Amino acid sequence: MLQSLGLRSIALTGSLFAVIGLIAIGVAAMGAAQDTTLAAPAGSVSLRVVRAGATIRMHPNVRSPRRGTVRVGTRLPFEARVRGEGCPGGEWYRVGPEAYICEALIEPSREPAWGESVSAPRTDRILLREHAFVASDGTWAYSRPDDYFRDEWAESLGRGFGIAVTDRSERDGVRFIRGTSGFWVAEEDLRYARGSELSGVELAGPEDDAMLEVGWVRRGGAVVRELRGTRAGRTLRRAGAREVVQVLEVLPHGLLRIEEGVIAARDVQRPSPTTRPSEVGDAERWIDVELASQTLVLYEGARPVFATLVSTGRAHHATPTGTFRIWVKLAEDGMDDLERTDAESNYLIEAVPWVQYFSDDGLALHAAFWHDDFGRVHSHGCVNLAPRDAARLFSATSPALPDGWDAVLPTDAQPGTLVRVR
Repeated sequence: MLQSLGLRSIALTGSLFAVIGLIAIGVAAMGAAQDTTLAAPAGSVSLRVVRAGATIRMHPNVRSPRRGTVRVGTRLPFEARVRGEGCPGGEWYRVGPEAYICEALIEPSREPAWGESVSAPRTDRILLREHAFVASDGTWAYSRPDDYFRDEWAESLGRGFGIAVTDRSERDGVRFIRGTSGFWVAEEDLRYARGSELSGVELAGPEDDAMLEVGWVRRGGAVVRELRGTRAGRTLRRAGAREVVQVLEVLPHGLLRIEEGVIAARDVQRPSPTTRPSEVGDAERWIDVELASQTLVLYEGARPVFATLVSTGRAHHATPTGTFRIWVKLAEDGMDDLERTDAESNYLIEAVPWVQYFSDDGLALHAAFWHDDFGRVHSHGCVNLAPRDAARLFSATSPALPDGWDAVLPTDAQPGTLVRVR
């Protein structure tokens, strides 16, 4: 069952990795070809991408390290047309700093540059697209909706397999959903995912210990009491689970003073003080993940600016401690453990959004919409975030994902954001 398994990201088996071949990140950077600017196509204002998984490279050379991938239909800005190597039947176009695309992947456009933005949190819905999960083992998937009536199934899906909705159809009263795999599944065999409503807290305090002022009630029914001297008095009310509280003071007798009164420290989870890693600049953003409190704090230098609850790895799949750098950011990525034969049951989830890989073991910060257990360990090693928090963090980290891009890799000019797990 998916919710008992949690999620472990498999870096080299995700569907988007198969398209862009990100293992090439380890290739040494090729020397940049000299920009010999050529004439632009007559009347062109931008460059429209016409191939799925179109690759952007750091230099005008097919052997150059990848910079990212771009979605079909995106109109890239035109900066220069240059000579290079390895572009079949054409030249290269510079579309940004350290960003080149082969002429075979684009067509000139008279329209201005444009691309869909997926980095910022949405206001109209929690997720980038609708997601649904298979309700029972042995659910059939079909190449075409009409195959349903001929009992000609193409795949058998397990309970908890996640489908990202790309299309709908109806035949003779039966509704079908198509996922990113291209297969169709009867809607009656699926249950839709909602995603957690949890949102983190923006921290405006200028002091280094501003983070100490925020906490979340660990369990529903925790008692808030009147403060009498340094002790707890009569009961004022009972707090809800994950309720945000402002911690004003740490008192004796295991109490925390909050705006209304006091609450037992054991009933509140909050990040503990920490120091800025030495490799982080005075104003550089970085991320601190604390396993004991199951919290994440985004910093700018020594100043905390955002905090939220997360879910890290469960027993036997603990999230490793250490200091890492984000090495690729993806708008969406498919995740699975289908190669594991020792698992009681397997999972596959299409188009997991806002994915930021930070370790060589394929661990990532990403949205999790299949559980609402944030503040407790739950995953197979990744750092699970509520969808809105995943989008908030994705928009704040480096490198920035340009509009219309599916994936982006860091450069010397835009290194990956540091992630410390402790």
